[in-house]
This record gives sequence, C-alpha cells and structure tokens, in this order.
Amino acid sequence: MTFSEPLKLEPNTLYILLLDRGNTYLFHWELYLAQTAITGTVFHIINEGGPTAWEYKSEPTSEISTLGRLVLALQIGTVSPVLHAALADRLAIVPLTLYSARYRETLNCVVWVLEALFALDDEGYMSLRIGIREIEQEAKQIGMMNKSQCIRTLVRSRAFAK
Repeated sequence: MTFSEPLKLEPNTLYILLLDRGNTYLFHWELYLAQTAITGTVFHIINEGGPTAWEYKSEPTSEISTLGRLVLALQIGTVSPVLHAALADRLAIVPLTLYSARYRETLNCVVWVLEALFALDDEGYMSLRIGIREIEQEAKQIGMMNKSQCIRTLVRSRAFAK
C-alpha cells in the first residue's frame, strides 16, 4: 500500500499502530508514544529467533505516519511529558511470559500490547474508558476495514479520555 498524505499525529499521545503483514488480515501491533508531531518511540516485541524467542524493542523514530505498512494509528490516550521516561521504563518490564493467564492466549505482539495497556491503566499512567478487549476489537475491526479498502486512518479510540 502506498499513501501520499502522512497522518497528523498529536504530541504526547499513545497510539496502537497496526502494520500490514502481507496477504492475511493479520497485523503487527506496536505501541507508539508521539513526543512531537513527527518524533516518538515505538514499543513492541518481535520473535525473529523463533516462535518462543520473544524480544522487547524500544526504538526512537521519526515520521512513523509515512510508513507504507501502517494501516491504523489508534489514539489511546494522552501522556504528560513528565511521564514519558517512566512509561518507557514500565513498558520495558511488561513480562514476556509465553502464556498470558489474564488473556488466556500464547504470547504474541497483540497479547503484549494488551498486557502493556492493562499495566498502564492499572498503574495510573492513563485512564482508559473502555475495557482492554474492547480496544482490541475496535483496533481489529478498523484495521481489517482499512486493509480491505487500501486506506489507513488515524482514529481516536473510544477508550481515549482526555
């Protein structure tokens, strides 16, 4: 997919990013903290070493909204600049346990994002207005719709509390 216009990301906002993985309606899920309109940090897990070799990644980046694989940027909530470093530190310790007892699924990038959102909400980094599973369904539905229409969007989640 190619897109001409970059999405207009809001500074100090946490997003779920869905990236196209090719032929299927599966997406790579990441969290993205926009520090400015064009710079921020991507937080995600990858398993390049095999299905049980998950590794956490935190990568400063710029112009994320121009990525060709980006299907959806779902706004989750605002994060005060004074909490940026603490949020990054907290995401770095989200467990990479191979099975999530909370979500009853084996670890993957989606489950890691759900666990991360649970921790951030539970520990007061943000206040989500709807449940984590509802956020997951919202992201999946919009992501699949966007992929089928070959578009990408920036959408404010129903969880977003400003």
